[in-house]
Amino acid sequence: MKTRILPILLLTATLGAVSCSPKYYANRNRVPDETPDGGSYTERVVPVVTKIAPDGQVTLRFYDSMPNVAYISAADFQSIVLPGSTMTVTHTGAGQYTLANADATATVDINNDVFVSDRFEAFTNQMGLLQPGMANVYYDGMPFVRYKSVSYLPAQATTTLDLGAYGIDLHADGKGAVYFPFATLADMYTDLYYHHAGFNGEKVVANLSVNEVELSKIDPDYNKPLVARTTRPADLADFNYKELCFAMDHFYGYPGRVQYNDALKAKGLDKVLEEDIACGPSIKKLLLSEKLSDYLIGMMGLTGVYFDGHTAMTITSALGKATDYPELYQEYQTGLMAHQDVLALLMTAIVSMQSMVADGQAVEALRPKVYGEGVTYVKKGDTAVCVFDSFNERNEQAWKDYYAGKGPMPTVENAPNDDMVIFLDALKKASADPEVKNFVIDITANGGGSADIVLAMTSLILDKSYISQDNSLTGQRSIVEYEVDRNFNGLFDAADKDVRYDLNFAVLTSPMSFSCGNLFPSILKDAGIPVLGATSGGGACAIQAMCTADGFCFQISSFRARLNTLAGENIDGGVTPDLPIAADGTVEVKLSEENSLTVKDYSKYFDIDYLRSLLESR
Repeated sequence: MKTRILPILLLTATLGAVSCSPKYYANRNRVPDETPDGGSYTERVVPVVTKIAPDGQVTLRFYDSMPNVAYISAADFQSIVLPGSTMTVTHTGAGQYTLANADATATVDINNDVFVSDRFEAFTNQMGLLQPGMANVYYDGMPFVRYKSVSYLPAQATTTLDLGAYGIDLHADGKGAVYFPFATLADMYTDLYYHHAGFNGEKVVANLSVNEVELSKIDPDYNKPLVARTTRPADLADFNYKELCFAMDHFYGYPGRVQYNDALKAKGLDKVLEEDIACGPSIKKLLLSEKLSDYLIGMMGLTGVYFDGHTAMTITSALGKATDYPELYQEYQTGLMAHQDVLALLMTAIVSMQSMVADGQAVEALRPKVYGEGVTYVKKGDTAVCVFDSFNERNEQAWKDYYAGKGPMPTVENAPNDDMVIFLDALKKASADPEVKNFVIDITANGGGSADIVLAMTSLILDKSYISQDNSLTGQRSIVEYEVDRNFNGLFDAADKDVRYDLNFAVLTSPMSFSCGNLFPSILKDAGIPVLGATSGGGACAIQAMCTADGFCFQISSFRARLNTLAGENIDGGVTPDLPIAADGTVEVKLSEENSLTVKDYSKYFDIDYLRSLLESR
């Protein structure tokens, strides 16, 4: 069954007249207004920067019980992240409110601090900013791919967020507005295009337009207030920890590979720090510290807890250069020396994936010895190999200009490093060569990148384009289907169905094939395309951008898309090959006159005659 997603009110030509100021509330009272709860407060009008709409202002509320924790009305928040939209707030009973936007509804109980929605993905959907009517799905914005449909199993699921269990209070003003902590709403709305928002103590900055984790890409000055001090207010430090625990317990995707995956899922971050990790109590103390340098070390410790190749919670990038904030930087360096146990936890987590890096080094050292430096297409007899080392090298602006009729199509002449160009060029050469029958896509050194490239490539190979995934928060499985401009003529039309490549496709993988380098062979294997080589490196979750309550940016494996096979099996453990190739022993590779490198012997992976023999053995 397909779930119907009502279209978001999109940006129109009138957007230039829309500010981010507080929007109108449609307060349809069914019961008398309540007395405002939460106690006394002060309000501040702060700037809003989004880059997509004219800069505006919004009113934030700071309750006396937590004077440094920003609250915002749900309707005002939505007006920032979905410019031009409205939210209605209906008071339905004592402490009970219904929030409704263009896509879905939710109920809020301010007495027990509980949020409930039967369509959480739709309620928090910002993807319509990219394509009208798009569901809240995985998409990186490349113009040769567009969303088609999504089917959910089950079709609907109730999501309950018990904020009160984390000490997170919700409030109402008695006039038709419901107030959430700004950071909590921001966490709930963040998606797979990196739409997210933060409050840095001075201004609200929201990323509505670029595929970037750091809000400093929207406002270059965003980080300055965060690190222009060495201490943190006690109430903000306390709330920040509670909110961080809530966010990680609900919005981390639990891909499976981290040591504490099952314990985190069963008990939550706070209990795991207290009970399961030797230095966990130290990390918790650091995260609660009023010293900013301690907090930076604590977040580094969380990277050690959650490190899975996608999750990176260390926030020291906000420091910039060591000379920018010397006092804070020195305190941080001194603190590191005093917390070697926390540093060791991080290093242990990183070392757990070091073998992947070593495999990549081996491939990158050995393959050019056979194919030549920088070669992306090579053939021998009836077998061609496309060397495809990334899904992330995209000349995005050139492609958008082409589809907007403002520039030429990217080609090997004007965009030789573009991944899509490399693949199309290899297909063109193989198709034009009557000798070529087998086409092997070598992703042995491919660490991932954009799912849009995967979708376009699988469409050209399989004549279908989809992602199979599940949602660790709602418990739903979904199949998301996409359309691809298969002839790359700038149009999605009937002519796309005529594109065919009469080739025997195969994909060559190694433990370095991670993330989208893991998704790609998974989709091909589901369709019966042979996988050669070694089990791929895994990486089951898409990445989600997040902000702490005090405004620091980080990224996690997302709950919204934990990638799996069509049968619903998690692919974090990698894709096993149909035709294994041994990488036995080691080989010495000379890097220069003075230096050499000992690596695994991947020589057979680049022996085209051997690859042909494997394919013929099927």
